[in-house]
Amino acid sequence: MNQLNTHPNLNDNSAKAQRVRLLAYLKAHGSITTTHAREVLNIYDPRVRKHELVREGHNIQMSWVTAVTAQGYPHRVGLYTLITNDC
Repeated sequence: MNQLNTHPNLNDNSAKAQRVRLLAYLKAHGSITTTHAREVLNIYDPRVRKHELVREGHNIQMSWVTAVTAQGYPHRVGLYTLITNDC
């Protein structure tokens, strides 16, 4: 199954729908890069959605990582990680 098909409502670009997709992904996988959020979750600017989720009370940290494009070029991108109190 295509990764895009695992996330419902990819065509809904409302801020709320994007927040729901981002939070669901973070809960399931722990972290996501800005590039991956654009490609897989159809969230053009995940920085904004991250800030909105933080305002809602979610602890999401950002760090910088290097991602390499399919053409082999390195780029510095944001990595968003959901911090939970799970023991």
